[in-house]
Formats: sequence, C-alpha cells, structure tokens
Amino acid sequence: LTNLETLDLGGNRLNGEIPPELGNLTNLTSLRLFYNQLSGEIPAELGNLTNLEELWLYGNELSGCVPDALRDVEENDIGELGLPFC
Repeated sequence: LTNLETLDLGGNRLNGEIPPELGNLTNLTSLRLFYNQLSGEIPAELGNLTNLEELWLYGNELSGCVPDALRDVEENDIGELGLPFC
C-alpha cells in the first residue's frame, strides 16, 4: 500500500480511532474519512503525509487537536471539526 494515493473510506460507519499507521502512506494525496464513527485524537503521524492535498474528517467524534503539519492541506474540512491546532 505504500504507493496508495487516495484512501476514501467516507460514510462507511467505521468506528474506533484513526490508525496512526496511516502516516506511513506517504504517497497519499487524498484522505477521506468523513461521516464515520471515528473517535479519539487525530494521530500526529498523519503529519508525515507531506503529499496530502485533500483531508476530510468531518462527521466523526474526534477530540484533542489537529497536528500542525496538517495546517497547509489545500482542501480540507478542519475548520468544521472545532478542534485547535497543536
């Protein structure tokens, strides 16, 4: 999966936490996890996704803060999460 560029799991009723291992998919340009039942904090490891251009997390039960490294993702719904950057 190291060459994976798009991961779209939006609207699949996934629960639990976002796996920090997603941060190993360094070729990802799009990560869509919106409208699931994910909880917990956004893993700092997602900051390793330096090629990320699109990030959609809205519609989950996330807490904590958004890793600063995700601040510059061009297309995102981070503002709708109501979480500060850390």
